[in-house]
Amino acid sequence: MTLTISDITCETTYTPLKHPFVTAQHTVKEIAAIGVTINLENGLVGHGAATANEVVTGDTLDSALVILKEVLKPRLLGQDLSSWEFLLGQVHSAIKGNGPAKAACEIALYDLRAQLFQVPLYQYLGGFSSSVATDFTIGIGQPEAMVKEALEKQAAGFKSLKIKVGGTDIPKEVDQIKKIAQATKKATRLRIDANQAWNAKESLQLISQLENLTDRIDFIEQPVKAYDIRGLKQVTENSAIPIMADESVFSAQDALNLLQQGACDYINIKLMKTGGLSQAEKINQLCELYGINCMVGCMIESASGIAAAAAFAAAHQNVKFADLDSVFMAADAADNVPYALDRDSFILKEKPGLGF
Repeated sequence: MTLTISDITCETTYTPLKHPFVTAQHTVKEIAAIGVTINLENGLVGHGAATANEVVTGDTLDSALVILKEVLKPRLLGQDLSSWEFLLGQVHSAIKGNGPAKAACEIALYDLRAQLFQVPLYQYLGGFSSSVATDFTIGIGQPEAMVKEALEKQAAGFKSLKIKVGGTDIPKEVDQIKKIAQATKKATRLRIDANQAWNAKESLQLISQLENLTDRIDFIEQPVKAYDIRGLKQVTENSAIPIMADESVFSAQDALNLLQQGACDYINIKLMKTGGLSQAEKINQLCELYGINCMVGCMIESASGIAAAAAFAAAHQNVKFADLDSVFMAADAADNVPYALDRDSFILKEKPGLGF
């Protein structure tokens, strides 16, 4: 077989959300993504996707498209898929940062590699399970609207709800969390995501007022600024609720730094931050060595990006949580997806590669 990369194409797509998604950092109204297709001379086709996020990855869709076409495509064209380590090196050494563009290429390359082995991507990555349950994220809004959405998603079958917070009025934030907790079933798990909104003092002030909910809250995610590792460690050491790092971790080196300092209880892996699956694998392995579980999260991503993240989450026993809910937020469901949806769960198809 000829495994030479013969062509790479990119297509930008926009899918409206049912309603705007609001966090402490920004408001998103659509799924904006770049679909990447890598063709081999033997006829195999690999699919990947990039979703940029200015406030998290520092990219825009336009900048990611330029990197894909002008930097990564020239590095990969004419290369042989069998030179696997070399190919991954080409992706990551081509330019600093630019995780979403790198992730799109890596996802497509992993799709092709799993197809060569004639196994689904989740099996190629580890094969722990063929399904994964996600939470649903309740964006910041009016209190009544947030409670209403929480009840709707609980009724739809979501067993875990992530609550976006981020105001500096701590009593008001506490009150909002408690209203959702009181309205939902005790069996429904709650996860709190502040997106770097507070400092260590504010974080611990809020946590101290949630003591009666410690049995229902899985974690509080990224309460302090991404660079404030000292503050993150302080909160982790003094919190009765587990603390998850998200924006503080892009690379395996970032993860190792937090793990060595004992600065968090969990780490959120996002393929758009790590630049794809290879770094995600390293982060998960490091966490496993330190006895730390992971979550696989997402931006507001397209079906291709979510499919890869779901495959990674399902593949690994150390991935305890998943936050892959953007496909449930889209106004229109994607036509061609490599998974079935069963209430809050992705059921991955038994097709080679990603399964498109």
